[in-house]
Amino acid sequence: MDSARIASKLRAQILNFSGELSRGFPKVVNRFISEMIYGVQARQSVRLTEVSRALAEPIPIKKTVERMSRELRNPRLWTWVTNRLLTLAADRVRDMTLLILDLSDVHKKYAQKMEHLALVWDGSEQEKNIGYWTLNVIGAEIGSAQILPLYARLFSQKAPDFESENIELREAIGKVSEKTKKRGIWVMDRGGDRGYLY
Repeated sequence: MDSARIASKLRAQILNFSGELSRGFPKVVNRFISEMIYGVQARQSVRLTEVSRALAEPIPIKKTVERMSRELRNPRLWTWVTNRLLTLAADRVRDMTLLILDLSDVHKKYAQKMEHLALVWDGSEQEKNIGYWTLNVIGAEIGSAQILPLYARLFSQKAPDFESENIELREAIGKVSEKTKKRGIWVMDRGGDRGYLY
């Protein structure tokens, strides 16, 4: 199969998935989600300049980046996508599905202008660094290599709407539990034994 046919098939699969993911969203958001998923896959990067290059629009890349930046600033985008992803995935969670909650970090060692940078523990370097916290929940079946993304959030304790790590954890557990009708077995590592969660 030549590369043009592979690219065409990949784009069709992405359009199908993004169409399901963004069903019921405004048309401009639907287009943005489709383009982002395709661009990230095609360029293996989340940088907007790289995503824009993959889209190969007949306008300057700067204009495409500006348009995509405007869409990313939509305050409802994360909530819409998270709720829709959970709705699509919830039926695949069974009573014995492992719901793995991972609290981790993304360090931005050389960043200077990114908003709300805060101190995080960089596990690879075994030291504090600036960056963001990440909170992910994935579903997994014992004996299977497949994973099911359920929830992902990037947060900073320096952001004005941040309340506490405990509240972030409770919100993630609450959203996933509601959509899965409390099916699944929760698995947590760092901080999973805190009394607040029990």
